[in-house]
Amino acid sequence: MKIYRNKTFGSALLVGGTSIGAGMLALPLATGAAGFWGSSLLLCIAFAFMLLSVFFLLEATLMSDKVNANLITICKERLGSVGEFVAWLSFLMLLYAVAAAYLSGGGSLIADVLGAGLKTEISPNMGIFIFLAVFGFIVVFETKAVDAINRICMAGLIGTFVFLLIFVTPHVDVDHYRGGKPQYLWAAVPVVVLSFTSHIIVPSLRSYLSGDVASLKKAFLFGSLIPLVFYLVWEFLIIGLLPLTGKHGLETIGGGTHPVAGLTDALNAILGIPWVAILVGLFSFFALLTSFFGVALSLYDFLADGFKIKKTIKGRAILLVFMFTPPLLFALFYPSGFVLALGYAGVFVAILYGILPALMVWHGRYKEQKEERFRVFGGKVTLTLMLAGSLAIIFFQIAATQGWLPTL
Repeated sequence: MKIYRNKTFGSALLVGGTSIGAGMLALPLATGAAGFWGSSLLLCIAFAFMLLSVFFLLEATLMSDKVNANLITICKERLGSVGEFVAWLSFLMLLYAVAAAYLSGGGSLIADVLGAGLKTEISPNMGIFIFLAVFGFIVVFETKAVDAINRICMAGLIGTFVFLLIFVTPHVDVDHYRGGKPQYLWAAVPVVVLSFTSHIIVPSLRSYLSGDVASLKKAFLFGSLIPLVFYLVWEFLIIGLLPLTGKHGLETIGGGTHPVAGLTDALNAILGIPWVAILVGLFSFFALLTSFFGVALSLYDFLADGFKIKKTIKGRAILLVFMFTPPLLFALFYPSGFVLALGYAGVFVAILYGILPALMVWHGRYKEQKEERFRVFGGKVTLTLMLAGSLAIIFFQIAATQGWLPTL
């Protein structure tokens, strides 16, 4: 069978594409100051943890007789109305947190680019409004229109990444890989975990692959390896290019007011090659935009379904207000909140895709004694580790916010 017709191959690409997004930008900002080797170790641990969690979610999904059941439906089946409410609220908060991060990052990039082009200073808050005005309203049109624009952005994302690999790699400084402050890694855990989240498409792939367990396992295993490779290469480039400390150092950028724009500005200053800096800016912008479209569409449909709002002209206007008011307020009042918002998103990921799947599997296996077509290895020990790991992710975010852990 030709590879482009192979559903398992296509599903693996969907898994990888769902994971890769603005996490590409957040990772060097959150982990770069810790050094390449410590950051790489954390990425590998997060990859293994999230792969295990996606397999638990797959097991819980296959317990449902409803082929197209989503996470909220299967939570209700296994955990009742309480589980359904927790899933509903956590999913909404996850989408809001990620949308806030994208508005903050996209706004600072827009302000940076327009300011340089017009040779005047544009405030990041103005950039947020411009970003929202240009791209936020696209989601009210047909999905086909969003899909067409997203394909262009994906082509731009891949193209700029390849060019960066080719032209930037010769400029890396090997000495940069010897430094780092590993104590920063603890606070970065929620952001790193979020960067491996592809769980939202588990129900869709179950239907697409007709519930074939072997194909599903391959799709999620190989699909999850795609972002791991991308992230390791990206960390290698950024840490190799930028020093740890100083005006353009990773510590300074990560703790700055507008870290996304700060990253592109630092690379421009270090490299001294304007067109390479433009490539970095375009890559950053495409990474934000492709992720933003997916989150905005999910939030749009989720609110329409959850609040039973019809997609008339009036209904779409109401949905836009519900969609963007909370993340817009966060982006405006917490200008340095790009990494912070993604950290909180990591907390909701831990609840949605760590705690809830483990509880559903536990209930299905040991309470309901359900017949299973697929079971994750390790029994109660692995389930307990998943629950403990998810609670640890939540603790790390709380500890970082409260100042109990060293942060940038």
